[in-house]
Amino acid sequence: MAKAKEVVAEIKDLGDIQPTPGSRRNRKRVGRGRGSGHGKTSTRGHNGQGQRSGEAKRFGFEGGQTPLFRRLPKIHNFDEVITRHWVEVNVGALNSAKAGSEVSPQTLVELGLMRKVSDSVRILGNGELKVSLKVKAHHFSKGAQAKIEAAGGSIEVIQPEPRKPGKKAPKPPKVKPAPKPPEPKAEGEEEPKKAKKEKKADAPQGGAKESKPKADAKAKPGAKQPPKKK
Repeated sequence: MAKAKEVVAEIKDLGDIQPTPGSRRNRKRVGRGRGSGHGKTSTRGHNGQGQRSGEAKRFGFEGGQTPLFRRLPKIHNFDEVITRHWVEVNVGALNSAKAGSEVSPQTLVELGLMRKVSDSVRILGNGELKVSLKVKAHHFSKGAQAKIEAAGGSIEVIQPEPRKPGKKAPKPPKVKPAPKPPEPKAEGEEEPKKAKKEKKADAPQGGAKESKPKADAKAKPGAKQPPKKK
């Protein structure tokens, strides 16, 4: 191994930058004669699997004896690992609810804060709450609890039903979001085109000209035709 170079005390130029001593090592050059110490067998030993070209050992290989993962007893029928995907709602988003009302996962869907009812709702403390509410959820952060109680509200932790291993959780009920009320029209706005067409249809058509019946293109043979006007 080559000796590490001395570190320059002061770096005055980019050429003075050197690697940390011991972080760089020269490549092992094998098969370069006996004097190098890596000659003849090139550090592979005499005969055997390790000296052949293409030698590769998979993970856990122990030279042919029964490996550890086959010697250990097997435990079957593990219980299903139940995971929960939390739906996070911040305290600042609850200002859209009415003061003194009860907020639950169903009402969060109606307010448009969640897409569907979930059994893993977590209330976080980002934002400011200006309304007193009774909030029901499955988890509350300490900051969210403090802000809800400071606004004059209360919290209630919902305990989910225990799930048996091997069975899927029951699907929550579907709740449709509340329809948005129509926006009031500002003064001076024009009526939509559909309303104008309906008014025209309802108006009496007294001034319209009556359409005259057209004469048949093909007259019957033997029928008298009216005289032509000069």
